[in-house]
Amino acid sequence: MTEGHDSKIGITVLGPFQVRDGDGVLLLVKGAKNQALLAMLALSPDMTRPRRWIEDKLWSTFGPEQASANLRQALSKLRSALGDAADVLIADRTGVSLDRRRVTVDLLEEVVPEDDRTELLQGMDVRDPEFEDWLRQERAALMAKLAKASPTDSRGILINCRVTAEKPGRDQMLGEVLANQIGENIAEQVRAWRQSETDMCLPASAPPSDILISTQLVDNKDGGHALFIKATHQPSARILYSKLQQLTRIEDILTAEIGISRTVFEAADQIIGKLPHVLEKDRPETRSTALSRLGLYRMFSFEKDALREAYGLMDQAFRRDENGVYLAWASMIRLTQMIEMAEEDQAPLLEEAVDLHYRAMELAPDNVLVHAIISKVRSTAFGDTAGVLDLAQNAVERNPANAFAWKSLSDALILSGDLNGAFKASERACRIARTSPFKHYWDTGHCIIAIACNRPQEAIEAGEAAARNAPLSRPAHRHLLALYALEGQLDKAQAVAEKLAKIEPGFSLDRLVNDDSYPVRTLRSNGLLEPIRALL
Repeated sequence: MTEGHDSKIGITVLGPFQVRDGDGVLLLVKGAKNQALLAMLALSPDMTRPRRWIEDKLWSTFGPEQASANLRQALSKLRSALGDAADVLIADRTGVSLDRRRVTVDLLEEVVPEDDRTELLQGMDVRDPEFEDWLRQERAALMAKLAKASPTDSRGILINCRVTAEKPGRDQMLGEVLANQIGENIAEQVRAWRQSETDMCLPASAPPSDILISTQLVDNKDGGHALFIKATHQPSARILYSKLQQLTRIEDILTAEIGISRTVFEAADQIIGKLPHVLEKDRPETRSTALSRLGLYRMFSFEKDALREAYGLMDQAFRRDENGVYLAWASMIRLTQMIEMAEEDQAPLLEEAVDLHYRAMELAPDNVLVHAIISKVRSTAFGDTAGVLDLAQNAVERNPANAFAWKSLSDALILSGDLNGAFKASERACRIARTSPFKHYWDTGHCIIAIACNRPQEAIEAGEAAARNAPLSRPAHRHLLALYALEGQLDKAQAVAEKLAKIEPGFSLDRLVNDDSYPVRTLRSNGLLEPIRALL
């Protein structure tokens, strides 16, 4: 965990109150009034309140001096409970606040519960009439927010793609190709339509665009081009993404050269991440985007409770906006739960994953991302090498800037026995996804592919990259442990084993080596578990 001024905390107020550190570890905050103090600050404007206001809410039946003493004592206990993140709680003579840059609150992340029976600060019993009044008001505000966010017809996000080039013809066309590639990547992940630039006047009934993606190409003196990309939320003029990039060969846009592919993937990812903050909150696509985005963060943690939550979030996203991509993600989550042994009864998980993958294909038969996601399900459920390869190749051919597509192709090529092709496809996927907040997903996959290809050094590099970006990632640490042991670095292997014992309930070296159901199939099939016996 990071220390001092870099430490962050996450506060959960929907349902039972919880506080977690930056690594997702639950922090034990004892005492209803101590919890209430944090909750009130988290839900206050600018996360700050005067001392007297807090005292009136929590100790309204006490005299001023005793109330002040109680507040001081509560602040001291909270700092102890927050550990390395204690300085996120700021207090002076007049007020108490939280450092907003280092605090996330679930209710403020544009996500509210689908079920209006979900209670704010469920079970919190402070037994002070002033606090109870405050809590009733906050719960009423949440109910109003739920009502406002009730489903309406999904019209989709309208994306206008525009290009400016010094030279008409080729440059104009290539700029438009690039803008549309970004728009296409967005439309694969959320319900969206692309609106191409036209010389004709739009009819008065045409809806205004939500997002403008513009590309500008300028000739350089050395014969190359300067490319400037900007994405703007049209109604508010907020810039969602911008980048200046130098192109030695403008034709790289057509061939999906790695630098272009990375930019396209990065632009779409960053724009999607900001959509819930700029679109109208009563639009289904706004809420579904927020829910699914949060679901991806939970899913790629690979932690048991987080996977369950991720499935619920994808289910909510689909009920808000019946987009097949949410069913595809839900299918992958069920498969991950099965592979990670997150649930005791495995058969229903596989059955549901298969059912979800069929429904996803029915609803989104032309979605490249859906093809990429469900290819993994077909591989595990049916061992359908030809079908998996066909889906993955189709995804890459139609969108070579999609890192998920290249990951699916890598997995398919491993299944078909093309180890060299699988390694190259996985390597390309990692390079495209280099700036993704889920980068560790591709790095972990590349680590496993490198193991299958008997390339231990590349596997270690990829595993270490995954562990750096996701310190609680179990899959990355499992494979690093075996790789370090293989290389004779037993001190590093032992350190990883100790880390796994902390982040994975029930982990043991004996289980890793001797339990055939433990999720390290590639290590086991390549005989890489034997060196670990030196640590037993």
